[in-house]
Amino acid sequence: MSDEGYLTIDELARAAGTTVRNVRVYQDRGLLAPPERRGRLGLYGPDHLRRLRLVLRMLGRGYPLAAIRELVEAWEEQRDIGSVLGLEEVITAPYQAEGPRRLSAARFRELLGGDEVAAARAVETGLAQVEGDDVVVRNPRLFDLGGELMAEGFPPRAVVDMAAELAATMDRVAQMCVSFVDEHLWQGFVDAGMPATDAERVVGVIQRMRPRAQAAADAALAEAMEKHTDEVFTQTAARLASKSPRRRKPSAS
Repeated sequence: MSDEGYLTIDELARAAGTTVRNVRVYQDRGLLAPPERRGRLGLYGPDHLRRLRLVLRMLGRGYPLAAIRELVEAWEEQRDIGSVLGLEEVITAPYQAEGPRRLSAARFRELLGGDEVAAARAVETGLAQVEGDDVVVRNPRLFDLGGELMAEGFPPRAVVDMAAELAATMDRVAQMCVSFVDEHLWQGFVDAGMPATDAERVVGVIQRMRPRAQAAADAALAEAMEKHTDEVFTQTAARLASKSPRRRKPSAS
């Protein structure tokens, strides 16, 4: 990055997690503004990076390039710049405090107790991915929590399997939450032509949905944990009772 905070096309692609070829494609399709020219060098600023991340996120959600271009053009032509940037910011803002973590393959296996099967299972289930000689952990916080469980004595393979199942379950929960917002808020806003007068309200609601969704998931999990914990202890008590020798009644004198 230069002293002025601008990026070359290679730096822009790396920062957004894509390729130079894709950056050029999106630019040719009108999804990304041309770079600022400094002699022969083209430089990209923070707005370029924000827009590129928006495009990539919408592509990841299944939007075709033509639809993304129409949406971008509508924002730029009909909305004030504050509304446009506010909507882009709330859509592209990351949910995780920490991005993916890169580890050497040896360090990754070491953190999983040297268990090759657990390491392979983590990659197979998508908890991590191999990039050259390194392994990239997608959710470092989840990975660290798994490490805490292993430190308590839980076996690495069981921890990886539970983490993978938990991630899959949370993916379904997240889809449900996002679909809820899309159906009952976002679609109506888009159908109305994304009026600038409603943009601030929509941004605020989406921002507040993040902690609300997490709080709702935590509340539901707490209730379910209480229910199933009670069931386990009840079953344990019943097993212990069945194994205990019954006291003999005293004989009548």
